[in-house]
Amino acid sequence: MITFEEAFRIVTESSFRLGREVVSLSEAAGRALTLPVRSDMDMPPWNKSAVDGYACRHTDLGHELTVLETVAAGVMPQKEVVPGTCSRIMTGAAVPAGADYVFMLEDSEELSDGRVKFTGRAGNDNIAKAGEDIMKDQTVLRSGHYIKPQDVAVLASVGAMEVTVSCRPRIGVISTGDELVEPDIVPAGAQIRNSNASQLMAQIARAGARGKYYGIARDDVESITSLLKKALEENDVVLISGGVSFGDFDLVPRVMRSLGLTIHFDQVAMQPGKPLTFCTGDKKAVFGLPGNPVSVFVQFEVMVRAFLDRMAGVSEQAPVLQMPLAADYSRKKAERMSWIPCTITAAGEALPVEYHGSAHISAMTGAWGVIIIPRGQSWIQKGEMVSVRQV
Repeated sequence: MITFEEAFRIVTESSFRLGREVVSLSEAAGRALTLPVRSDMDMPPWNKSAVDGYACRHTDLGHELTVLETVAAGVMPQKEVVPGTCSRIMTGAAVPAGADYVFMLEDSEELSDGRVKFTGRAGNDNIAKAGEDIMKDQTVLRSGHYIKPQDVAVLASVGAMEVTVSCRPRIGVISTGDELVEPDIVPAGAQIRNSNASQLMAQIARAGARGKYYGIARDDVESITSLLKKALEENDVVLISGGVSFGDFDLVPRVMRSLGLTIHFDQVAMQPGKPLTFCTGDKKAVFGLPGNPVSVFVQFEVMVRAFLDRMAGVSEQAPVLQMPLAADYSRKKAERMSWIPCTITAAGEALPVEYHGSAHISAMTGAWGVIIIPRGQSWIQKGEMVSVRQV
């Protein structure tokens, strides 16, 4: 059994890169950039009013001002503001030449002769300066960045109608176990529904990869070999859940070796997910995941997702926050790193949810994240700082 840190190092160092492709702006969300994106213009492209009001010279704030024109958003001003004058202006409109201050409508008084007067107290100039958000040729999104919805807005604002991204990994999903039936079947006797495959397919989609489900392999070498061989031929990565422990019917490692795969480890000192098995072939990787759904969920988020990130050229890791513990916590055994589902209280504390072990997947539906408890630590007092990762 190796430490989590050693297993994580092996997984991330074993990753291999895929090719790149060009996709349209509408298809960019969730993809990983392989080339940086630069702006084709200053943002804003001109001094822009941040409020509805009057554009004037700061030195004229105490004077009665003649209104030259009204400048609406989308219309360039036609007149220069000179001493004793101003222009009525709308939010987002270009500030006319000569003006260096915009006072708000609510700080103005219209006089009987049509002139206006500033009635407020001088403060910020209410002008967004040209290029203060983005400069022309500035890198707005770097290589190795996953494109989020807010990034799509940035791409649109700089006219990036196409971007170069990493190809999406193809991931095969296999479940194992004679006890499993698909979710549409009512279990009979000792049967249970297969939740792992559906969960993994959803996690794969969230990670921006392409998943394909190959079904349930029965607990015999022939069935496992057939599905695993087919999945390896058609995918870059295969995730197979169950059959990786040390029972009489845990046959997956034997099949992995028979297919020429190199097993790098088959036990990790973490809970849940101790019997995680990781192996590689020629531009192929297989994760032998435990059978319990919480173990599968955590191992995907921690290990598989890290591998997929490296495949896409993404080096940034999921942030781990330091938060005070909301209640005392203890555990009987401390030889493994533990990942405990938790919520976040209104006071900003991490509170473990009711959790009965790695088969208790419904505990994750109410969890914001997981508390990471180091090896050797069996007791944590309320108020102590703990490491929390959002999942």
